[in-house]
Amino acid sequence: MQSNERVAEMLVVLMSGKTIEIKTMLKKYGVSKRTYQRDIACIRNALIETNLGKLQEHAGTYRLVSERVVANYEQMLVVSHILLGSRALTTEELIVTLQQLAAGLPPTMRDELHKNLTLAKGSYTPLSKPVPLLKRVHQMTIYINANQKLVFVYRNSNPHVTKPQVHHAQPVAVFFEQHYFYVGMLSEEHHGYWLYRLDRIIEVLSVQSGQKLDYAHRFSLQDHRHQSYLLDSGSLTPIRFIYRYALQTALDYFPTAKVLETKEDGSHIIEAYVKVDGAMLWLLSQGTGVQILSPLSLVNRMKTALMKTLEQYR
Repeated sequence: MQSNERVAEMLVVLMSGKTIEIKTMLKKYGVSKRTYQRDIACIRNALIETNLGKLQEHAGTYRLVSERVVANYEQMLVVSHILLGSRALTTEELIVTLQQLAAGLPPTMRDELHKNLTLAKGSYTPLSKPVPLLKRVHQMTIYINANQKLVFVYRNSNPHVTKPQVHHAQPVAVFFEQHYFYVGMLSEEHHGYWLYRLDRIIEVLSVQSGQKLDYAHRFSLQDHRHQSYLLDSGSLTPIRFIYRYALQTALDYFPTAKVLETKEDGSHIIEAYVKVDGAMLWLLSQGTGVQILSPLSLVNRMKTALMKTLEQYR
């Protein structure tokens, strides 16, 4: 049988969804392994030109996988690693979620995904006090869509607030950030919009009809992500600072920041509009890589915080 005939026959088998086995093909066509590899190379090239899919090798066999399935696999691999890195879910919820993500893949690709995630899953470390979140996130989106107001018991992170407190608030947005799910709510206790950590809501005591909030004046998740780091508190203030580490690091945390000047030593003068309290957490974490230039009030706050830190080591 001519090479073109072998290639065409094998391609038909692959396109029908069947698997070809190397040993079987070598015996059937009476060719050397080197010749067979040339045929496979021809098939790979044909698949690239026609965008029909990719040839997948597994345990001495070949099968055709469509571009859509390959894209699904790549997406599932990335999403799985993000979930594992988040540390947000309990181990049980994580396992169930990963299984559901992989359920739509063909068995061989499902096995490959499982194999490629073995190390990451084995080293998964949930938060110190993980709380089941899947149902909580779902239920909170229901409250938001129905414009409902909640009365709930909340455990504050403030060490001086030792007992859980009852809060009255209407949720407007739920989102994930830095290991935790947060809920932006219009809060009576805080007289405006406030961020509550979902895992700190101990119990919802009652659900009431809320109000249809004015979209133009409601909590803006986009503004929060542009202006805040970890804490959505403090006044919105323009700041300028020198940054001596990798520029992209600063721009990732302050997406709307502008580089005003790049100095000869490689440092950058950056201007950003930020919520000061939250921004300070990040600025302090950068150590000698950051020097605040303005406003003077932030310069003084940074000095005070650093001096207090130094005092603890004397």
